[in-house]
Amino acid sequence: MAQLNVYVPDDLEDKIRKEAVRRGQSVSAFVAELVRREVSVSEWPPGFFELAGSWVGDFPDIEDLPTQERDWGNS
Repeated sequence: MAQLNVYVPDDLEDKIRKEAVRRGQSVSAFVAELVRREVSVSEWPPGFFELAGSWVGDFPDIEDLPTQERDWGNS
């Protein structure tokens, strides 16, 4: 396994250490998980492309929605 030295500001180190403890992980495992998640973004989740065109039915007209659902973006 490779070993890397990473320099971060002191306040970020504190946050990293606290979050690792909260999750019950070592700092190394926590940071490795974050990096793994970030560099794996190019992979699509299983079944993603099967969703395209799979919607069956019609979307309701906005006038048919209850007021609280219609105005959710205007608050």
